[in-house]
Amino acid sequence: MQKLAFAFWSGLSIIIALFLFLLTPASSSSQYKSLEIKGGDGFREVAAILEENNFIRSREAFLVYGVFSGSAHQLKPGNYLLSPGSSTPAILRSIVRGPVVDVAVTLPEGVTVKDIDAILAKNGILPAGALVSFEVAGLADGYEFLNPNSDLEGFLFPDTYRFFLGSNTEVVARKFLDAFEQKAWPILMANNQQPTTNNLMEVLTIASLLEKEAPEFRDRQLIAGILYKRLKLGIALQVDSTITYAKCEGAFVTCADPKVYRRDLEFSSLYNTYTHNQLPPGPIGNPGLESIKAALDPIASEYLYYLSDPKTKKTIFSRTLNEHNDNRAKYLGV
Repeated sequence: MQKLAFAFWSGLSIIIALFLFLLTPASSSSQYKSLEIKGGDGFREVAAILEENNFIRSREAFLVYGVFSGSAHQLKPGNYLLSPGSSTPAILRSIVRGPVVDVAVTLPEGVTVKDIDAILAKNGILPAGALVSFEVAGLADGYEFLNPNSDLEGFLFPDTYRFFLGSNTEVVARKFLDAFEQKAWPILMANNQQPTTNNLMEVLTIASLLEKEAPEFRDRQLIAGILYKRLKLGIALQVDSTITYAKCEGAFVTCADPKVYRRDLEFSSLYNTYTHNQLPPGPIGNPGLESIKAALDPIASEYLYYLSDPKTKKTIFSRTLNEHNDNRAKYLGV
């Protein structure tokens, strides 16, 4: 009888230990992923979805814990941000509390990392400064286009996104980079089967300049041709927006005074394309597809100069410095 009792309690202890183990986190990863639970999903279906997406170790353990905790019929549908690094009880509590609110955010072409940081903070998605200070080194292995020694500027693809309020910074960064990988990277690869870090950054930097220089695709192609020609000839690019980027410390949207004055032309910075006869150190924003395509497909022309008519926004091209000065007097009054 004593042997039977011992065997019973030993077996029960093993079952309890196994059950408690199955409630532990499915992974050591702290990465958060989104998961949708639909209105028609029942308790068993939710358990199966969680197991299939590797959020929990065992659907059976989830079901048993849910029944005994009284949570089985309290699950709420919606969009969730969950981590496989959370235990089964913690995940169940999240689904009982209900979904985290998510918001749509549209990032226009040409915004900078600093601008995006401010937009996300304003919408309650990340704390101010979280994206600006984020280190990309830990993400570089997952994205072949990303240099671990660089930053995110140029790779945060402009688009409309949905983010949870109070999101994890890495989750947000990955969402941007995933969009770049899906939409921009194939175009870059198609034009250059083995893009190196240097020529990739050159294309993205040129594209970021084009975003600020002209709205029309053909004009951007012509300007790209001019910029490449100037680089080849060793002539300063003289792009005002690079000075704005420098003096406003990487911001356009939130800059108090983005206008470039004559005194700013001597602003001390590697981003000053009036005083340095080369490209700036990197992109001055995050370009969209049209600018990337224009940078990859420049149009060669006789032109060496251009300006934008402030009234019509039309780009005026010039072949010589004299012609350019005449256009400056005509369109800009200088």
